[in-house]
Amino acid sequence: MLCKIETNKKFLKTLIVIVLPILLQNVISSSLSFIDMYMVAQLGETEVAAVGVGNQIYFLFLILAFRLADGVSVYTAQFWGKKDLEKINTTLGIGIVFAVLVSIVFSTLIIIFSKDIVSIYSKSPQVIEMGTNFTRIVSISFIMLALTQVYSSMLRSTKHIKIPVIASIIAVVLNSVLNYFLIYGRGIFPKMGVEGAAIATLISRGVETIIVLGYCKKCPIIGSLKEMFKFTKIQVIGYLKTTIPLVGQGVGWALGVNMYSAIYGNISTESFAAYSIAGTVERICLIVFTSIGLASSIIIGNSIGSNRNDIARNYSKKIISISGVLALVVSALVILLRNNIGEIYNINLETKTYLNNLLFVMAIILIAKAINIVFIMGILKSGGDTFFIMLVDIGGVWLVGIPIALISAFIFRLPIYYIVALVAIEEIVKMFCCFYRFFSKNWIRNLTEIEQKSIEN
Repeated sequence: MLCKIETNKKFLKTLIVIVLPILLQNVISSSLSFIDMYMVAQLGETEVAAVGVGNQIYFLFLILAFRLADGVSVYTAQFWGKKDLEKINTTLGIGIVFAVLVSIVFSTLIIIFSKDIVSIYSKSPQVIEMGTNFTRIVSISFIMLALTQVYSSMLRSTKHIKIPVIASIIAVVLNSVLNYFLIYGRGIFPKMGVEGAAIATLISRGVETIIVLGYCKKCPIIGSLKEMFKFTKIQVIGYLKTTIPLVGQGVGWALGVNMYSAIYGNISTESFAAYSIAGTVERICLIVFTSIGLASSIIIGNSIGSNRNDIARNYSKKIISISGVLALVVSALVILLRNNIGEIYNINLETKTYLNNLLFVMAIILIAKAINIVFIMGILKSGGDTFFIMLVDIGGVWLVGIPIALISAFIFRLPIYYIVALVAIEEIVKMFCCFYRFFSKNWIRNLTEIEQKSIEN
């Protein structure tokens, strides 16, 4: 009994030590969009809707960058458990190549077709004009964002988290200061409104990238560019086999989320403004579970890489239990504070009513979402079970959630908070699928052994 208690204490200590820096970094990074939304909200509903549209497109690329970085982290966590620094460096090199290529293509397409894309989300000429300008400016930062995510994922997986956290803190402070001057036109700066928020975000991301890359040049576990780009065809194929399903899952899911936004944006400007604010609040609440998921992918990935599968499963059960309890606490806090959240923003009474109801609905849904995040971003991903992740996430969105949203919005014409409540069926279905997969034990794959066998053959 005493041995078991000591083991649990050791596990909790390890989890907390890894979660806290990741949580801090995620809170700080996510604050960039929250700060934009808060400061722009002082200008009115049209500006809020425009930034909301821009953030949805930004969110789509962010998911893509995360998934490219996830491919790096899955391998890095297992190679770190095996203490194979050479393979960690070549995996990083592969991630850098794909991050640069994908971000250049994505940025170019967004810049060229930004007006057409923004028009999907709103029919308001003012929202389209502002959203287009915001999106074009922010899209320039995509290559910096992708590189930062790839390097940060490698640093997290090897438990080197200090510099990414510091870089995020500096970026958010800088973004806040620049927002104040550029959005409202303080001092020598002209009043730029939505465009000012975009420029502030662009500069902040650039500074963050410079800091992270500067540290990585001196990091002892990171080799030279020559060592990083010494990867083989077999390694590239292995990375793609793991990462393509993650990219497919991320893009498919993010497109689904954007489809939800397009549906809600065509209900009314007030509905979409409320949804944009509520969505920002929800993302902030889910940061803790994203952090737990990322931390668990490191802990469990290290265990799988060192061939300790029983320990990996045991750790997973504990993480699921902890996440469930925390989800209940966060959900209760959102319900209690939802009226106060509405008072922060300069929005009319109708928008506040929508926001209040949406926050209540989202608080209830949050419990299932939190469990799913920990499964998908942590436990199942750490085992290399990326194809299942793709199936369950894309299937949940496109086969369950979106059909419900379309029917509820355009046939029954329900208020937005009822639509969001019905769409929650998607999360329930996904949660049951994840539990079934976990208890089947088919999610654990030692990628280091699979790669070694491929080389030998």
